[in-house]
Amino acid sequence: MKDKELAELILSIGKRIRELRKEQNMTQLDLAVKAGMEENAVQRLETARTSPTIKTLHRIAKGLNVELRELF
Repeated sequence: MKDKELAELILSIGKRIRELRKEQNMTQLDLAVKAGMEENAVQRLETARTSPTIKTLHRIAKGLNVELRELF
């Protein structure tokens, strides 16, 4: 995967996390607590300032109560 494609994928995942979180009327702090993460980690994911690991995506999916594939 090219760098640009990877950057677009990370941005897309961040937008999807934000979308799912807002659909559930959750704040970033709410999601962070449910996912067992720091609030700033959720912020970095949603703004694509970090590249998520599978473990992190799994925690986010559990916090949102969705299947992992729904983040893509």
